[in-house]
Amino acid sequence: MLDARKLFVVARFELTEAIRSRLFAVAMSLYAVGAALGSYIFLKTMAAAETAARHSLAASMRIDESSLPQDLVREKALPMFASLVEDEAIRGELLRMPPLCIFYGYMTLSLVAALVLIISAGTIATDVASGATRYALFRCDRLTWALGKLLGQEAVLAAGLLLGALVAGGVGLTCDPHFQSDTWVWLLRTSFRAWLYANAYLGLFVGLSLMASSALQARAFALFCLIGLGIAHSIVTADWANARLPGLRYVGMLFPNAHHQALWSPNWGTYLPSAIALFVIGGLGFGLGHRVFRGRDA
Repeated sequence: MLDARKLFVVARFELTEAIRSRLFAVAMSLYAVGAALGSYIFLKTMAAAETAARHSLAASMRIDESSLPQDLVREKALPMFASLVEDEAIRGELLRMPPLCIFYGYMTLSLVAALVLIISAGTIATDVASGATRYALFRCDRLTWALGKLLGQEAVLAAGLLLGALVAGGVGLTCDPHFQSDTWVWLLRTSFRAWLYANAYLGLFVGLSLMASSALQARAFALFCLIGLGIAHSIVTADWANARLPGLRYVGMLFPNAHHQALWSPNWGTYLPSAIALFVIGGLGFGLGHRVFRGRDA
């Protein structure tokens, strides 16, 4: 039976042990370096693009550059939004955001599944392989222990994403002369979106870890799952597949990738269903893994 007090103890222990681990330190160092380097390169590229866009617009409209609205310059400097984002509300939301936050948001959403795979996929399988699970299960039931480990990894993920946001914001504060204080708020919002998106993969990977007998095996399962989900989603949403099986693209809503763009939407009617779907996907993955774990020798 689930014990709330022991659940908190397990989650707290998992968080502290994960943060102390060498794997977490290495993964977070690489992530922070990537966030810093990527942010710096993006800001320099964005500054050059905005300068060129401002010159072009001022010349075509025959007005002074200083009178050009920043939103118009940004839309001209970032033409990919017109082709990559079909939803008008999402496009408007992106154009309201500081460019650094757009970059960091897309970077994080693209990399967070791999980050979860590296840090979290082997968490339970490591304890099973070492025999530590047997000592823990003398003090609490399997569901409390497994769910506590999952919640601890949720906190680890949040800490990692917060670190990346602080690094990206620090680079912006140092290198961007037009840095605004609300950039910090937008960075936190994009980190929260990435945390929501990562929940689906975290639940799936921890579920696979509950089935594995070693950390290496758990990460291999998670890697094949990540690749398989990407391939399967591409197939069910492909035009040629839907031409043969009309309506097949709706199956794509069962994949985390289908909710990637919806998390940017300012409309709750679009945002909330996708957030709930991501939690459900992760919960189903964890539930299936726990079902196997409950009947196996720990």
